[in-house]
Amino acid sequence: MQAADVEPKVTKRDALYWRDLVFSRLLPALFFSIFLARQLLFVWGGLSSLHKPADYLFLVQQCLALAYFTMLVILYSVRLPKRGTDHRLGVVFVAFTGTFSAIAASFLPGGGRREGLVLPADIIATIGLAYSVWGLAYLRRSFSIIPEARRLVTGGPYSLSRHPVYLGEVTTAIGINLATAGWLGALAVVYFIVCELLRIRWEEGVLSRAFPGEYPAYARTVPRYVPNPLRTRT
Repeated sequence: MQAADVEPKVTKRDALYWRDLVFSRLLPALFFSIFLARQLLFVWGGLSSLHKPADYLFLVQQCLALAYFTMLVILYSVRLPKRGTDHRLGVVFVAFTGTFSAIAASFLPGGGRREGLVLPADIIATIGLAYSVWGLAYLRRSFSIIPEARRLVTGGPYSLSRHPVYLGEVTTAIGINLATAGWLGALAVVYFIVCELLRIRWEEGVLSRAFPGEYPAYARTVPRYVPNPLRTRT
């Protein structure tokens, strides 16, 4: 009887393992590999077209984007098991459509190149990408698009604000689209920002439930959105 009880549990664990492997690791990693390959082409093209200082800034931006997508591919492949999640249909819809609206914004019609904004836009996008990469370097195997909790990260940029990756992504989206987006692209960026704010709220709920003793204390001392240089550290 004891052996018979063990077999269904093993089968169930195996099914969950394969579902997690395919849908939570393999497919997202393959998806972001497309953007990784695209960034490799951009970096290669940038290396062969360095003529003025702005070209070097653009190359730095493309290298940071390459690092960002490389980290996404790796981190999705080696993610830690989740300790909490919010898989409500509306939450999943907002998480995914919000994420990809920022990518789609630059491809929407109606935009034009505004030469006076190109350099400021590149600077803003580069700062945003650098901050996102820094955040991912600390988040590491806890990264997720859907609000989930794996471990509580409080070091590095997470000691300055509670959501540095989101802050970096919003800054990047604004910078990338500032000089070229039309009204459709601007609406896509606004939708992305709204979705990021919703994801922050939902993610904090998941983290509070997964780490009831640690996260509220962390949240009381670290700003939610933007680092506060005047904040007194405790």
